[in-house]
Amino acid sequence: MKSERNTKLLEITLLLASTLTILANAIIAPSLPLISSDFANVNNIEMLTKMMLTLPALTIALVAPLAGRLLDKIGRIKVLYISLLIYLLAGTSGFWLGSLFPILIGRIVFGLGVAGIMTVSTTLIGDYFTGAKREHFMGLQGAFVALGGLIFITTAGILTDINWRLAFLIYGFSAIVLVLVPFALHEPKITHEETSKATQNGTRVSPIVWLVFVSAFITTVSFYMIPVQLPFFLQKLEGINGNKMGHALGSLPFAQAIASFYYKRVKKKFDFIGIYSLGFIPMAIGFGIIGFSHSYWQTISGVLISGLGVGILIPNGNLWMINLVPVQVRGKYVGYLTTATFLGMFFSPIIIQPIQNMVGINTSFIVLGAALALLSLVYLYLNRRVINNKSV
Repeated sequence: MKSERNTKLLEITLLLASTLTILANAIIAPSLPLISSDFANVNNIEMLTKMMLTLPALTIALVAPLAGRLLDKIGRIKVLYISLLIYLLAGTSGFWLGSLFPILIGRIVFGLGVAGIMTVSTTLIGDYFTGAKREHFMGLQGAFVALGGLIFITTAGILTDINWRLAFLIYGFSAIVLVLVPFALHEPKITHEETSKATQNGTRVSPIVWLVFVSAFITTVSFYMIPVQLPFFLQKLEGINGNKMGHALGSLPFAQAIASFYYKRVKKKFDFIGIYSLGFIPMAIGFGIIGFSHSYWQTISGVLISGLGVGILIPNGNLWMINLVPVQVRGKYVGYLTTATFLGMFFSPIIIQPIQNMVGINTSFIVLGAALALLSLVYLYLNRRVINNKSV
């Protein structure tokens, strides 16, 4: 009975840690227009404001490989402690720092915490669970990542209407996870089965890992257009306040959570590449709807449909990587995957902004939707080429 309770506490703590990861940068998205307005006298303020979402992603991309190597050398739990503390202090810094550039520096440091938490939480799932349980829990992780985004982003929208600085206090939720870690998590012991398999295979890694990296990058370049660009898209509509903006942005992780929860069922019917081909379809449709929408509820419907695709693609990449690499280098390669994911977030506005400047914000969503539809066909072709490859 005690062991069962310990297992439940372990699972809950891992899932709560996961809520602090992929959508953490986007928590303050509803505040962006007000931050931009408050610092209107600063040159290039709109771009600098958007960088509050993307600067942490650059930090994460740069340090995640180091975090992954540290996991394999000094242990998962030590890295998690340090990462949670950084997340707590740097995440809330936007509340108590007075001017724009110190806040931007705080966002850079904040990325260090996210990198460690994301790399540790995904690696521990690979360490603690195997087989069908691992697939199921990876789907749950994707659902909790999205649920965290839903709760935190919508709460940020409400707080923004009071004062945009209050949204930064949401990062204080990490204190709860920090308190739970010593009671719930333990440094994993690698099973005899995994050790034997790893010894036989050495540390050889299939070149297919590069397709996993590219897929993760494409996924986040695409879906991160919503938290970065949607606040400015909605600003053109009448009657939009922080609360409405938070609900619009929160509809993405809402749909994402539903899709991630059913990831295990999808995985039973499709292989990894096939799921990428499938997942890009609702993203393409959703982006097209957003691009053609002229009302608040039309926009939300497009965001919801896009979220269904995102919800199966994120756990798909994580599980694919864990299944591909030997246990001795699991932390390192999950770190590389984290880098690919957050490089996508960082480059999203850099890639999208020139398109937006040329064709306008509405048409830029349509262009990306068409590109995602084409990508779905590309992955369908790739799937047929490698359908008999056992490593896929």
